[in-house]
Amino acid sequence: MADTVSDLAAQARQLGLAGDFGTAHQLIDRAKLLAGNDSAGRATCAIERGRLYNSAGQRDLARPLFEETWRLAREARAHVLAADAAHMLAIVGTLDDAVEWTAIGLAYVGEHPQADRWRGPLLNNLGWSYFDAGRFEHALPVFEQAVDVRRSDGQARELRVARYAVIRTLRALKRLDEARLFAEEVASAAEADGDQAPYIDEELAECHAGLGDMERARFSARRALAVLENDPAFAGQDPRRLARLRDLAG
Repeated sequence: MADTVSDLAAQARQLGLAGDFGTAHQLIDRAKLLAGNDSAGRATCAIERGRLYNSAGQRDLARPLFEETWRLAREARAHVLAADAAHMLAIVGTLDDAVEWTAIGLAYVGEHPQADRWRGPLLNNLGWSYFDAGRFEHALPVFEQAVDVRRSDGQARELRVARYAVIRTLRALKRLDEARLFAEEVASAAEADGDQAPYIDEELAECHAGLGDMERARFSARRALAVLENDPAFAGQDPRRLARLRDLAG
């Protein structure tokens, strides 16, 4: 069976995640030929090429492609794709852009329930935009909204990720007792489900250390390390966190 625009775009995304941007762009070139004048197909090509540029750190090239996607997807009434474009426009700009495009995206999702799955990611990304800017007091209520959305979705993994963001922000706000209690609750739920929660264990280690309980910090750090030490992505993204866990683990 011949590849479709969606097939080629999906393959390009996977190659981009693996860092093979050259081959990924070649696939998008092929997809564009297949798309022709079809607005939805052209939008799919634009957003995936934009993601490639964004992953390569070329946000100046990515943003116009996400704007093109936003226009074409609405023209095609491809509502899920349009919400995705708003989500990407919130990522590639300034904090003010993130606030603006999150509001636009949430309003759009409200008008088009088919795209409701983007409500959680829109809130999550805005929360991290605030967090990265050091505006923790603004990040917390956004992350708490994301938790409510994920809880209503009934997706355990996504809910745990949303709760992690709340815990991390509480710790950033120096509300260590609250962060510890919430992290213990989330870790217990994960254990009951038979899942590992190494990032929650990492937060528990930091909270215990901050509260002066080094024995419990060591225990939690070792639990986190048992998983994260064998995760090349974790070590590659932030080796300082891995070093910190090793230090806490003794």
